[in-house]
Amino acid sequence: MSSETAPQQPISTDENPEWYSRCCTDLSKVNPSGGRIDGMKAILTRASWLWENGRTITVGFVLPVPGTPVQQAKVQEVVKEWEKYANLKFHFIPNGNDAEIRISFDNTGSWSWPGTVALSIPKPTQTMNFGWVGSNPGIADNERGVILHEFGHAIGYMHEHQSPRRGEKLTLNEQVIIEYTKRTQIPPWSEEQTRHNIINVYTRAEVSNFSEVDFKSIMMYFMPANWNVQGIEIPPNYDLSPMDKAYGFLNYPFFIGTASSDPNVNILNSLNTAKVTGAARANIALEYIEGDWRGLRAEFTRWAVNQRALSDRAQAVSEREETTAAVAAVAEVEAN
Repeated sequence: MSSETAPQQPISTDENPEWYSRCCTDLSKVNPSGGRIDGMKAILTRASWLWENGRTITVGFVLPVPGTPVQQAKVQEVVKEWEKYANLKFHFIPNGNDAEIRISFDNTGSWSWPGTVALSIPKPTQTMNFGWVGSNPGIADNERGVILHEFGHAIGYMHEHQSPRRGEKLTLNEQVIIEYTKRTQIPPWSEEQTRHNIINVYTRAEVSNFSEVDFKSIMMYFMPANWNVQGIEIPPNYDLSPMDKAYGFLNYPFFIGTASSDPNVNILNSLNTAKVTGAARANIALEYIEGDWRGLRAEFTRWAVNQRALSDRAQAVSEREETTAAVAAVAEVEAN
């Protein structure tokens, strides 16, 4: 790595907010049979992990730490926000061992198995954990953010900071991040773990629909300014971004007769926010009118694939132009 992309000074935990120590483990790349990994778990999705539209998902609280009534109530309250934008219902049942999403509150961090992968985790093993949701009265911003984040994973969303299109906006200072996680994580992360959970981007085979990177997404990873060459600081996001909401609707649409509790949640606003235009917009609208959520998802994914292709082409053109300019500059120097 060059000195331009790897400043030598590591991050000091004394100079940053407490939340910088809360790094997360990406369970989306772990074989479910391999057991639980501790950590916290964008608007990336993997189509095979999305639930059926309109589904009621059972949720419960389980060992090792089922949580206090206050902790449980916080989760039950905050998750209602996702229900406004994604046509899913989370039904909390008394016997958490029988639930499809099983939540605990031990102090190993916050994390979740993504989407329907939770169904492959043997009962009564937990499928989600909230290590940073306390029993004090009221819902703090960081508690709200982590609950929305983990349930984002639970409906099939992945880490935004590992988008294949991250390079359009961010170039990471890899050595800074590697040194930081060695010092702050318990137990310390190896370089391999840090690359897996933060630095490496998903391959196109690992994700389905996504467009440009959304820094405001609830699934976007926090980032101190010296983690990237551009010097962009990304604090934790505590609310769903407009793009989170749009993708929620387009993956889990409310059809006629199943309207959201928020009148602003509709197909037109979602398409506008996601910036879907042209034939793709017409095709998605047609699937919506026909009430075919599978067809709508397929058309939305087709649009996302096309957006990625356009991005790749633009990047290739830019690289060719840079190469041409460099060759011309060398030729001019030699001529003189």
